[in-house]
Amino acid sequence: MNTTKLLLLLIPLFSISRTSAQSSDDVLNLLIQKGLVKQNDADSIRADYAIKQQEKPKDKTLSVDLQIRNRFEYRNGYAGLPDQNTVPAAFVNQRSRLNFNYQQGNSFNAVFSIQDARVWGSHDPRGLNGTIQLFEGYIEPFLSPNFSIRIGRQRIMFDNQRLFAENDWRINAGAHDAINFRFYNDKLSTELIGAFNQTAERTFGTEFTPAELSITPASTTPGAWTSYKALAVNYIKYEFTPSTTATTIITADGYQDAISKEKINWRFTYGGRLEYKKDRWYATASGYSQTGRNNVGKTIQAWYIQPELKYTIPENISFRLGAEILSGDNGKAGLIDHNFVPLYGVAHRFNGAMDLFTKFPSDLNNAGLVNPYLFISKSINSKLEISSNNHLFYTQRPFINEAKVKLNKFMGYEHDLLVSYKPNSYALIEGGLAFALPTDTMIAIKKSGDANKVATWAYVQVKFTPRLFKNTFN
Repeated sequence: MNTTKLLLLLIPLFSISRTSAQSSDDVLNLLIQKGLVKQNDADSIRADYAIKQQEKPKDKTLSVDLQIRNRFEYRNGYAGLPDQNTVPAAFVNQRSRLNFNYQQGNSFNAVFSIQDARVWGSHDPRGLNGTIQLFEGYIEPFLSPNFSIRIGRQRIMFDNQRLFAENDWRINAGAHDAINFRFYNDKLSTELIGAFNQTAERTFGTEFTPAELSITPASTTPGAWTSYKALAVNYIKYEFTPSTTATTIITADGYQDAISKEKINWRFTYGGRLEYKKDRWYATASGYSQTGRNNVGKTIQAWYIQPELKYTIPENISFRLGAEILSGDNGKAGLIDHNFVPLYGVAHRFNGAMDLFTKFPSDLNNAGLVNPYLFISKSINSKLEISSNNHLFYTQRPFINEAKVKLNKFMGYEHDLLVSYKPNSYALIEGGLAFALPTDTMIAIKKSGDANKVATWAYVQVKFTPRLFKNTFN
């Protein structure tokens, strides 16, 4: 047989698959033994095959990332106001997270992330009760370079994270079990999400009443938990110009009725945000309406607005002036619920680092919130930044106490001094010192505390996020 013809015959045999490379090599050896192919010709075939393999584009990537985060906290007013009988708390919590990310060009992604979240000393290291949990686990096939479907447990983060957030400050963070249809191009970003929760593979019915008690780092006492039964979200972001963008979010989340287990009370939230950037100026305004029914079946008529203006001077000092206003009632929920609930967003970055108002509307006792704020940030250099954040808290509606007395709307003042230092690409050191000055109104709203006591809080956090492994292959 002509050597050239034999070469043309064997090269396709080699290129069928990498898994068949060994068997193809065996064929070559057999042909050499039979005298049909000379050793030099076989070596040439092998060399040509190796060159073609190197020329083949590598479109598969596997990366493994580690995250270790430790935070020491001193609490004497965080999330709850101190009084004459309370004593400060101190602890260290830790999140240990391992992320696996597989990407196959523009055709397929897969993410698997596990984590352990704990307070130091909260679990017996000799015990048998594990605390490893799935943080994210999803596949994402691409139907086109711009359109994909993400299926499984995943983070849902939209816009400035006011309605849907990763909640990274929380030691467990937050994720949802959902399906997400995603489309992105240069101007338009949109996602359409659906979720339906059940506690088991039922034979009949769709009752969603979680029976398994939950233990979190915030509470070592097992407690009941609840969540939406169904969720539908549409997110759209469009860039009109490099300076102007608009975002809309339309959400329907449904909670199971307390009496009729097959009935869902649907809450609808819709609105959006405008952003404008030019030179050193940044301006934004957002607004949302909330209708439908709350989790106990009452009609909802609520709203939210947030205007903000930011200016950065040449010395890398920025000033952010704005306000958050969440509608409420006068302290007693009537036939119509006027309390706006910011869904599954983050409050830590909006309403003060001391998290005095995170559970809506219970933390506000159905009175709503007006939160004017002024943030002043200074970048010392590329690694070090310091911020002074100031909050004033008012009720949106006058709060009427049990004695039928209308209280002053002013609830108090909070100041947060925050410092962050990033020595390299995988390490971040943060620290904070905060205090709050509550009024009698805040004491009445929170149903605890002493207006003569200054609430204080401090923390130091160290976060490491090194990439352990990355390989690109065919």
